[in-house]
Amino acid sequence: MAAGSAIQIPSRLPLLLTHEGVLLPGSTMRTSVDSPRNMQLVRSRLLKGTSLRSTIIGVIPNTSDPTSDCDDLPSLHRIGTAALAVQVVGSNWPKPHYTLLVTGLCRFQILQLLKEKPYPVAEVEQLDRLEQFTDQHKSEEELGELSEQFYKYAVQLVEMLDMSVPAVAKLRRLLDNLPREALPDILTSIIRTSNQEKLQILDAVRLEERFKMTIPLLVRQIEGLKLLQKTRKPKQDDDKRIVAIRPNRRINHMPSTTEDEEEEDHDDVVMLEKKIRTSSMSEQALKVCLKEIKRLKKMPQSMPEYALTRNYLELMVELPWNKSTKDRLEIRAARIVLDNDHYAMEKLKKRVLEYLAVRQLKNNLKGPILCFVGPPGVGKTSVGRSIAKTLGREFHRIALGGVCDQSDIRGHRRTYVGSMPGRIINGLKTVGVNNPVFLLDEVDKLGKSLQGDPAAALLEVLDPEQNHSFTDHYLNVAFDLSQVLFIATANTTATIPPALLDRMEIIQVPGYTQEEKIEIAHRHLIPKQLEQHGLTPQQIQIPQVTTLDIITRYTREAGVRSLDRKLGAICRAVAVKVAEGQHKETKPDRAEVGEGEASGSFDLLDNTDIHLHFPAGAVTKDGPSAGVTIVTCLASLFSGRLVCSDVAMTGEITLRGLVLPVGGIKDKVLAAHRAGLKRVIIPRRNEKDLEEIAANVRQDLTFVTASCLDEVLNAAFDGGFAAKPRVERLNSKL
Repeated sequence: MAAGSAIQIPSRLPLLLTHEGVLLPGSTMRTSVDSPRNMQLVRSRLLKGTSLRSTIIGVIPNTSDPTSDCDDLPSLHRIGTAALAVQVVGSNWPKPHYTLLVTGLCRFQILQLLKEKPYPVAEVEQLDRLEQFTDQHKSEEELGELSEQFYKYAVQLVEMLDMSVPAVAKLRRLLDNLPREALPDILTSIIRTSNQEKLQILDAVRLEERFKMTIPLLVRQIEGLKLLQKTRKPKQDDDKRIVAIRPNRRINHMPSTTEDEEEEDHDDVVMLEKKIRTSSMSEQALKVCLKEIKRLKKMPQSMPEYALTRNYLELMVELPWNKSTKDRLEIRAARIVLDNDHYAMEKLKKRVLEYLAVRQLKNNLKGPILCFVGPPGVGKTSVGRSIAKTLGREFHRIALGGVCDQSDIRGHRRTYVGSMPGRIINGLKTVGVNNPVFLLDEVDKLGKSLQGDPAAALLEVLDPEQNHSFTDHYLNVAFDLSQVLFIATANTTATIPPALLDRMEIIQVPGYTQEEKIEIAHRHLIPKQLEQHGLTPQQIQIPQVTTLDIITRYTREAGVRSLDRKLGAICRAVAVKVAEGQHKETKPDRAEVGEGEASGSFDLLDNTDIHLHFPAGAVTKDGPSAGVTIVTCLASLFSGRLVCSDVAMTGEITLRGLVLPVGGIKDKVLAAHRAGLKRVIIPRRNEKDLEEIAANVRQDLTFVTASCLDEVLNAAFDGGFAAKPRVERLNSKL
């Protein structure tokens, strides 16, 4: 910028008052804006949709006390710098403020203050015009000696720095290309000078004064560099680079640290660069990190972006790009571990052993995406931990219940304040290996919000064909997730989006039978409760009969959570008696449970409508499975005949009387068995589901399979149920 020779500024300028530094023509300064007047100026003049480069503002150094809360406008400095706002960045932390990057154009002096609020506006006169120089000095020859002396010192200073640094090389070119009258302001803003010295240079309107005042500053900087080079001769190259970086702090007008702190910080950056080069990260990631470390070396430590960049690089170094644990592939040992940790769950154990077997035969198998679906309390989460122990892998649980921001999964972009990686990358950093077992708990309870759909963000994570190049927004480079064993848990598949459900292998985890609950109680729950309550088997014994009573009378549930709580309550009651010294052989109290039947009779008259009502009773009902039962009840009422008291039935019906298959056959048959029923009527197409039922249960029951209502009614009534012959029988196509 040729000292404003080609600049024409408006006669009226809005004024920005700065506490942090002094802006000189031709230099650039970053300043924070947080006072009401300055904030209003930015909003009104710089953020109104007009181009920043078309708006010229006046930057005035505020020489009043910066801590003063006085609302009055302080006495303004007479000389200021007309400037362009190159960049405006807003932030709310630690309080609302803007950060401006401004470039000085030329000097001006305030003629008259036109208004003070909402921001000051003044009538100004432009200085630094080329014709002014000509008027003040009869010829440029009179300044020749001062100009040459100044130029000689400026070149000497630059040549003492490391010319391989781009900023130094650019400065050397500026010395040759810029007019001499522009150099005092530019060099004053680069070398080590105080704000008071800069203020004196700003007030020096005559070029001769500026040359005279700047030359001693250059000489002082040169002497300082000579002394520094003498004291640090073995590390001369590094010193030059450090010295070359330091002036940049002054350009940005940030507070400089001590030399020891700067040297220590430089050493840390060098160590960080060494870690990056020796890490096992991918080629793409290495390229990005080396580019960022190059930026970090040129960046002042006090800039907010410095800490963000450094945190990013440290995370990249810590991630397990190529670090993994070795799988334990002993099938027999794995079977023993799974059986010891969990009773029943045969389907689930079978699938894990299949994975181990295939992994043993093919070493580069991609991690499957398993989804355990079942009611609460059946051990879905704990079995994930057991799988990790079986494989000898690290385990990490990610709770997804209530997550409604996609950035929780994919991370925030680094342009945002407080950005961080997503839970997947954070989990990998925590475990320190690239092949852990990740448990995505409660995947059916993900939410949606204005911040995006986290279920959609999981699509890439849970796709074996895509997750080898998963890209977190924070990292912005691909990370290989193909070796991670993902296990998701859900209570139902109804609320999981179809696209996400399609990427997972669903494994149903049904509720436990009475026999299984008894075994689980005595193998796992009771020993755990005794240990938690400080009791010994000699102080309390819970027989299997008592456990069965608790299961059948007090804890009708699919899992064993309520059973665990009831056993804990018994242990607490005994613990009180033991603590009081009144312990005797304790038997759990039995609670009497009353059972009642609701019965009624109907006088069915001609032309009477039938209304069926199923009260919810706070329990969600699934209606279609009771189709055959409803028809049987109606047949009983109309015919006046009683249905056999030992019959249970389930099945959906069509309008033409076909019996369709239903779900939950195992659970329904076990419920009938617990109720003491002997005969079970099920749809014929559900016959294959009987294989899931234990052999001892099947032996106690007689199963009748039906494909139409006639077969159901014949099995439900003693002696069958004779239907009146129809005139014409049509084959149903439903």
